[in-house]
Order: sequence, then C-alpha cells, then structure tokens
Amino acid sequence: MKATLIGYGRMGREIEKLLPSVGLELAATIDNEAEWAERAEAFRTSDVAIEFSTPDTVIGNLRRCFDAGVPVVCGTTGWYDRSGEVLEQCRKTSNALVYGSNFSIGANLFFRINELTAQMMNRQQQYDVMVEETHHTAKKDAPSGTAITTANLIIDNLDRKTGWKLADASNPSDINVVAHRIGNEPGTHVVRYQSDNDLIEITHRAFNRSIFAQGAVRAARWLVGHKGIYEFKEIFLEV
Repeated sequence: MKATLIGYGRMGREIEKLLPSVGLELAATIDNEAEWAERAEAFRTSDVAIEFSTPDTVIGNLRRCFDAGVPVVCGTTGWYDRSGEVLEQCRKTSNALVYGSNFSIGANLFFRINELTAQMMNRQQQYDVMVEETHHTAKKDAPSGTAITTANLIIDNLDRKTGWKLADASNPSDINVVAHRIGNEPGTHVVRYQSDNDLIEITHRAFNRSIFAQGAVRAARWLVGHKGIYEFKEIFLEV
C-alpha cells in the first residue's frame, strides 16, 4: 500500500520515517503547486494521503483528495470554521477522512480525562478553569487546535462555561486560553482548576514530533478500506 504525503515540512519528514512501520510505502511528497502537477499520477494511485500542510492550503488539499477518491488523514488545523463545507464535500464524493487537532495517543487520553474532570467539576463551584498551551515559534495558529479542542470539551461538559477567549479572563463564563510561542517546544497543554485553597493541573507534554507522526501513520493504515468521516479522538483506541 502506498501513501502520498501532502506537506513536507518537519512533520512530513517525521511521518516519512515511520511509514514502513505500518506497512505503507511512500508514493510521493507534495509541498507546493508545481509538485501537484509533477506528481499527480502517483497521488491519484495512492491508497491514502497524509496531510500536514498549512491553514492557508489545507482546504484546497483536502478537496483534491476528495475529487481523486484518495482517503486522507488530516492533521492541519485552522480550517474548522469551514468544516461544514469541507465535510459535505467528503460525503458527496463518498470518500474517507480522519482529522484531528492532535494525533498523539497521549493527547487524546488527555482529552478524555478533561471531559470526565469537567463533568465532576459541575458540583465543585469553587474552582475556576483555564487552558494554557506552549508551542514552537514556527507554529502559525494561536491558540493551537489542541487547546481549542480542550476548551470546547470543557465547555460541553461544564455548565458554568459557555465560551473561550484568548488571553482574556474578564468574563467568568468564558475559559481563559493562554498561548505561548517559545523556541522549539513541540507542544505542552495544561488545564488548571484553581480555588482559593488549592490547584489541580492536568498536563500533556510532547517531547518530540514523533508522537504525532506515530498516530498519523497508524490512522492512515486504519483508514485504508474505510469510508466516512472520523475524528481521531473517536477512533484513536482502534488504530
């Protein structure tokens, strides 16, 4: 089975190293418009594509996958405000998509833990909650997709929170989300519940990019033979 890598930056190169571990062979790498033309045949005959590009190019890349009938795993964030139209095109073309803000198995366990914690905090009014994330200086979106996912999971499960704001703690019904961009930091996310008397912290810290690449290649191998739309947080225990 063959995979095309769409986006060939640091994550793309990390993913390339791991393809053989799940029985996938590299068909092509595509990192710009000229390479779409040069490597079109290799792309169209791929069994799956793995897309880690940029918020500016991701929607066009996904559309190309849908039109070509190539199942795609997408780890790029920054497009979720247009998710309705993108997912509808996937359905219309009867294609397959796995997408997620974080392909780390540990981060998805972090999501589950935060869901449960938020539910329990409905009975603990003394705690306020915030989300803090730190990434490398080359990361273009802030807050990160993982931080947004985390905040939204809390909002869905904690009745006293109805929204989130970036670096704004003025409204008690909003979750304050703080974003830092420092050096080569792969990614750290912290949820803090604080009362007047104590502090509870839930942390996920990535040590390197390999943790994200591992989840992406496992999801790609799983997606071959499937149809439909899946969030990685829904299927991460299956891959």
